[in-house]
Amino acid sequence: MNNAKGARHKIIKTAGYSIYLLIVVWIGLEIALRIYNPFHFRIKGDKILLPVDQKMLIRNEINPRLDSEITNTRNSLGLRGPEMPADIRQYLSIITVGGSATECHFLSDDHTWPFLTGEALKKTFRNVWLNNAGLDGHSTFGHQVMLNDYLVELRPKVILFLIGINDVENDQPSFHDKLNTRGACPDLKHYLYNSLETVNLAVNLARGWRAQRFNNTTQALKSPRVGNELFLTEEQVRWRLSGQELFLSSYGKRIEQLIDTCRAYQIKPVFITQPSLYGSGTDSLTKANLALSKIGEDMNGELFWRLLELYNTRLRETCLRAGAPVIDLAVRMPKNSIYYYDAIHFTNEGAKQVAGIVSEELSQALQEKFPEYMLR
Repeated sequence: MNNAKGARHKIIKTAGYSIYLLIVVWIGLEIALRIYNPFHFRIKGDKILLPVDQKMLIRNEINPRLDSEITNTRNSLGLRGPEMPADIRQYLSIITVGGSATECHFLSDDHTWPFLTGEALKKTFRNVWLNNAGLDGHSTFGHQVMLNDYLVELRPKVILFLIGINDVENDQPSFHDKLNTRGACPDLKHYLYNSLETVNLAVNLARGWRAQRFNNTTQALKSPRVGNELFLTEEQVRWRLSGQELFLSSYGKRIEQLIDTCRAYQIKPVFITQPSLYGSGTDSLTKANLALSKIGEDMNGELFWRLLELYNTRLRETCLRAGAPVIDLAVRMPKNSIYYYDAIHFTNEGAKQVAGIVSEELSQALQEKFPEYMLR
């Protein structure tokens, strides 16, 4: 009996010591990683958390509008694009800011519209350096955090803001705005991931440092199809649109804040209106009616577009008063699913179209502001 008690006591003592040792080692590792993290999974400002030096290989087995294998690379700044030159002050430096339509997560590095825009500008300007700071789901709330905590330190000469969709009926930071913001995590899982170095390290090692693989490239807003239609009366549409002024007013103020912050750091802000596949007409690829196409239980293509256009109009009006340039992509971008794989996200062909429009109009603004960079 005594031998059994002794054995049980020894087991408990050993288990307790093992747990104690594990806690000590974990705390020591956490402290060590906070002092020096050799893996560089993230950049840490006061709030912004960005993945750095990461390469994802995305296997697409679902969406036929996208490549079967997609390469998504983040440089040492945590952005998509070439590394920053050592003599960056000698460059015409440009950074794009926006949500998923800017990040272009499911387009390979050399197929995104920011990359293609940079390549097009190089035909007219010397020393062009363009990086993509788009983050999935980010609204102007997140853009302001990105600007304050990170981009103003880089001091690019120009920042391009493609905004609109993530600010619709939005009066506070979204889940995705909080997801990349220190101290504002939306749930316990993401709090632990963003707050504990050891958890972050384990998750990233499990994913694979060099090759992350996913096969889910579907989006909540899918492509139109014949027969999937929703009829709404003009009264229903007007009722939904009538409740937007409160959201629009705060949206305009956030745009003004972005402009003021950029100008305070001698950065030229240029804004881009939000285009969409939906609105009016017949899609040449699917033959679907883009006005009647059902997007949600109480949303069709016409309502979606008219709602989005309220925010585009507020952007145009705010920038006109502030004297900030606007590239009206919402007007110029064709409504055709050749260019979109859902309501707002671009295919490879769409990214080419966007880059052509943006580079053309941006070139005019750059020639006036930075003539010294024009090729002779």
